[in-house]
Amino acid sequence: MRASTLPQPIERILIIHQGALGDFICALPALECLRRAFPHAHMTLMGYPRILELVENRYYADTVVSVDRAEFARLYQTSRDYPTFLRKFFGTFQLIGVFGLARHPFVDNVQALSQATVVMVSPFPFQGEAVHTVDHLLSLPRSLGLAVHRNFPRLYPSQSDREAAEEVLANDGIDPDGLLIVAHPGSGSPAKNWSVANFLYLAKRLFTAYMAQVLFLVGPGEEEIKKDLRRPLGSRLPVIFDGFPLPQVAAILERCQVFVGNDSGMTHLAAAVGVPVVAIFGPSDPIRWVPKGSEVRLVRKAVSCSPCEREAMSRCDSRHCLSEISSDDVFRAVAQCIERWREGSIDVSVQPRTGCEELGVMGASL
Repeated sequence: MRASTLPQPIERILIIHQGALGDFICALPALECLRRAFPHAHMTLMGYPRILELVENRYYADTVVSVDRAEFARLYQTSRDYPTFLRKFFGTFQLIGVFGLARHPFVDNVQALSQATVVMVSPFPFQGEAVHTVDHLLSLPRSLGLAVHRNFPRLYPSQSDREAAEEVLANDGIDPDGLLIVAHPGSGSPAKNWSVANFLYLAKRLFTAYMAQVLFLVGPGEEEIKKDLRRPLGSRLPVIFDGFPLPQVAAILERCQVFVGNDSGMTHLAAAVGVPVVAIFGPSDPIRWVPKGSEVRLVRKAVSCSPCEREAMSRCDSRHCLSEISSDDVFRAVAQCIERWREGSIDVSVQPRTGCEELGVMGASL
């Protein structure tokens, strides 16, 4: 279906995305296509609010709806006996985009409940398909004949997010004029993690070489990593921050000069706010998952068994793909980012600062 054949006008759009943080960030270029094509439409996003609040009233979404609401439980069943609430809710949209699997009850029910045009795309590239997830997801707007503006994600923290971030950094004693590096030693799977000991040693080297302030980010469910990070760095304890809403985390990342992380949602988040990123990849496939951005450096070893699928990751005891990545490998990549920042080739104080109030988008005010 082409955009010219869609029902007119498109006043309300629903986007359904139930993926994790990194998966959602990979979908942002597709959402941008819709926002630019229908700038006056009210955009509702359905999914997990902890993730979607990154974009609520921040360019992409006017409203966020939790998919975990009890009223939506019927969508996961095969029964077509729909309550009035569901019929009314889905009946208000002219266009619905679903990042989901075909022939799933949820998708079937959404299609049955609405008279809207429903377009969908599988949330991940198909097995054996050598394409980045971002480019795969762009097939959703392309199926409507919409122009693709860019194929890398971008997030826009609000002014209040930035003010909260400045307060957090000040409370942790971070010098606003000093070199700030944020490191995230976790991910969605321990099988993808470079060791915490390596991250701590890297932080020590960066402090010695550059007087860098290294801030460790810990995500939900990473309590063991947090405990391991409590080891002293010489005479200092690592600075750790956790428990903050994702919009504030995005604004904190926006303030750093370099981000270092594994294949994780946080690494995608850092790239999406325009920060230079050093991404450490072990078993993950970089063709599909390396964060997209102009200042992303990939550190990996070309071992014969990498990349591998999730089942193989969970069974692997050796993890050569990660253990063979040395502190020197990562330090060199970070040093390259620091030198470019010192030369003025990267201005992270300006590069990511475009806010949704500067984009001329109707219906998405801060």
